[in-house]
This record gives sequence, structure tokens and C-alpha cells, in this order.
Amino acid sequence: MMLNFGRDICGDLASAESREWLVTNGIGGYASGTVGGLLSRCYHGLLVAALKPPLGRTLLWSKLDETVRYNGQAYELATNRWASGSIAPQGYQQLESFRLEGTTPVWSFALGDALLEKRVWMQPRANTTYVQYRLKQATAPLSLSLKALVNYRDYHSTTQSQDWQMDVSAVPQGVAIRAFADATPFYLLSSRGEFQPQHDWYQGFDLAMERYRGLGDRDDHLHAASLELELTVGESLLIAASTE
Repeated sequence: MMLNFGRDICGDLASAESREWLVTNGIGGYASGTVGGLLSRCYHGLLVAALKPPLGRTLLWSKLDETVRYNGQAYELATNRWASGSIAPQGYQQLESFRLEGTTPVWSFALGDALLEKRVWMQPRANTTYVQYRLKQATAPLSLSLKALVNYRDYHSTTQSQDWQMDVSAVPQGVAIRAFADATPFYLLSSRGEFQPQHDWYQGFDLAMERYRGLGDRDDHLHAASLELELTVGESLLIAASTE
């Protein structure tokens, strides 16, 4: 069965954020979000790990915020809603389509005459999520910048960062993250380029569906690592987050 949304859904924020996707690992962990890229629930994230399978669901990898430079033009691919009510950036405007290939969600972003695909899946029976970017068409190289946002909280709750200092350290091909002394460490790894450790809290994500449910609707996430590289037509980049 093939599900495919075009510009009529993807380019309309209300429609794009009202449609959600989910992938699972078979041991209680999952990744989920909205078609438009917003975090609208406390349950959304790229890696919600079952640290004590099938229980102990903990949000580790919140999202990736992407920026592209192509033919002298900058394009934001991420979409965030903030406590102020503002939507910034508004990457859903670049979203050409969203589809499912089997159970794998695939986004296609139109950037001038370039087309960049993004897909998300999980490794079966492991707390590991993959995000792949592939440049499908272009007439010049494309520069891709990624900001990896992380957390370490129960998937029912929200985070107010205050003075929370996580340990983010470089390892081969990525970074290792330990939220506090007794926390399970997890890793962000890249098939190409080199992640640079960061430590910058992004505060005040607005969770519209939690507000609708009468629950806490503010969340903070840590910008823990950045990556920049260049893609040419046919090339891909694979990012993984894992407790393995």
C-alpha cells in the first residue's frame, strides 16, 4: 500500500502537522513525528528508546534541524513552533511530497531545481534510528548543515533545561552523549563528514497537542552536535543515533 501526499497537504501547515508518522523497533522503542516536521506532542522524537525493553521509553534524539545552501540560495528544511506562537523556520514550505515506502516515511524537498530526499527507519530489535539524505537531482553541489537536538526524559514528560549540563564528547564518526552520571550513554554517528560537539539549549518548543489535552505544552531540547558537508547528485548521507 502506498501513501503519498503532495504540495496540497505538505505545503499547508495545518494539514501537514495534523498527519503523523511512526516507525518502531519491535522491542518498545520508536520514532515518530508530524509530516510537516513540527514537534506537536511530548511523544515525538527520532529515537524514543526502550531502555528496559519493552519499558523505560526515554526520548534521546529529538530531531534534526537542516539548512541547505544551493546555487547561492539558503533553504531551511526544519519547522518549529515556539512558545511565542511564531513558526520559525518554515521548512514545510520546501516540502514537495511525503510518502510511505512500505513502513518507511520519505520526505522530498524541492530546492530550486534540486530534489533532496530524507527517510527514517529503525534497526529491528535495537534502540537505533537511521536518517538518510540523498540528493536525487541537482545541477550543482549542495551544502547540507545539520543540528542534532537531543534530550533524556520519560516520553510522557517535558523538559525545562535550567542549568542541565550534559556531557557531549567526540568519538570516531560522531559524538557520545551522557545526560548525567547514571544515564545510559547514546551516540550520534555519521557515514560522512564529522560531527562537532555543541551544548546549546533551545528553549520553548510549543507542543500544540499537549495543550489541547490540557497538559504541559513547553519543551526544551539540547543542540548537542552539528555537521556540515557537501552532496553531489546521487550521493547520500546516513546519520544514526543509538544506545548500542
